[in-house]
Amino acid sequence: PSYVEIFPDEMFVLQDTSDLLDQFEGGGSALAPNYYYTFNFDEAISRQLAVLNLDLLGESNYYTTDPYALQNQSSSVEETTQSVYLQTEWDFELGDMPLIFNFGVRYESTEIESPFELILPVQVNWVTPSEWITTFEVQEDTQFSEGSYEVILPMFDFKLEVTDDFITRFSLGQTMTRPNVGDIIGGENYTGSPKIGSRTGGLGNTNLKPYLSTNLDISFEYYYGEGSSIALGLFAKEVDDWIASAVVDVELEGVHDVYLGERWFQAISQIEQRGEIASTTAIFQQLLVNGEGVVDGEIVADPATDPLLVWGLDTKLNVDTRSVHGLEFAIQHLFGDSGFGVATNFTLVDGDVDYDPEVTTNDQKVLEGISNSANFQAFYEDDDLSVKATYSWRDSYLIGVGQSQGTTADAPPQYAREFGQLDLSINYNVSENITVFFEGVNLNNETESGYGRYEEQFLFARQYGTRYALGGRIKF
Repeated sequence: PSYVEIFPDEMFVLQDTSDLLDQFEGGGSALAPNYYYTFNFDEAISRQLAVLNLDLLGESNYYTTDPYALQNQSSSVEETTQSVYLQTEWDFELGDMPLIFNFGVRYESTEIESPFELILPVQVNWVTPSEWITTFEVQEDTQFSEGSYEVILPMFDFKLEVTDDFITRFSLGQTMTRPNVGDIIGGENYTGSPKIGSRTGGLGNTNLKPYLSTNLDISFEYYYGEGSSIALGLFAKEVDDWIASAVVDVELEGVHDVYLGERWFQAISQIEQRGEIASTTAIFQQLLVNGEGVVDGEIVADPATDPLLVWGLDTKLNVDTRSVHGLEFAIQHLFGDSGFGVATNFTLVDGDVDYDPEVTTNDQKVLEGISNSANFQAFYEDDDLSVKATYSWRDSYLIGVGQSQGTTADAPPQYAREFGQLDLSINYNVSENITVFFEGVNLNNETESGYGRYEEQFLFARQYGTRYALGGRIKF
């Protein structure tokens, strides 16, 4: 906003939306507004480099295309794992029914070390009504963060052949899923643009333990013909050391905040006494009138009257226990020796990991991506030709927690609407070594869209159209 002269009007080209998202109601020319502007990206970069230089803005604020110019920060993580396991298999007869029993146990010990360079904020200036800038200082010494964990994972499996055509399986055991590598890297980082409500950053946690899941699976399988079967599976999972996002409030010694300081409230009082609204723009201008701006018009925090700035650092923590349960059903049927067949399956899943839209704090322990799903396939196969048409459906699900309009105190959700896609694949063996294929993806031209806390809060829309592929494979 301070340097609008960098980008002249003739740099921007007016475009209309007639061919944009036209598969949606209200898309295309009906979008409001039904126009947008484009510009040459390289030109925009060169114009900023020419004006927002070191001489004008100084070491901490000048424009650069080097992403590490002001924060040359690096970190890494090293995991050392030692493990040993024992596995056995036993065959029994339960009456006339064969019973296969597997037992295993695994022990793992993991040590984590993460060296990192620490770059800390030393000052935050209010430079325009909508812009705050952080000045950083690199700590010379490399810091180290360490963590470790041990797990014992037992497993029991039973397979009982009730008849030649009917099989039942039972499984009970524990498994683990390690944390994402990015979550266990040590160190901390702070935003260079700490606007009000967005004083954010990140905090690694090398002591993060893995998900530890106790799993129960029961299945019943009936093979009623050559290549034809019906299967029902029930599952339940109880997960300890559930990993969830959290925000940790951090104050840094010496880093003060103009926001909510004595001068801030004094400016609000002066504005309201004139009968005006105390917006952030009005407060900024009032502080300048009061002589609080430095030479270049920035407002610097006063350690004597301004509070310490509170940063909300995103991190991962092991919290409580969560459970998921559901069922899976699948059926496949071949029509004699004709080569034709159909197959379908669906999964129903539930648990105490759903997001509650009525709760407006960011400490909900949810599982992203959980939803019901189903597939239907019709196919033909012989020695040379394979044709498959598949319809895949997925119910609405939670993409993640956090939106651009959220704050560290309220991280609203993002949901994907239900989605169903039709695909086709054809493979033909011309000879023993040559295969040609045709693929059609999204033949029904399905679109994607997402919403926020409620379905009425539109967030995004995507359309991909139908894609085709024609090719071949040669084996030597």
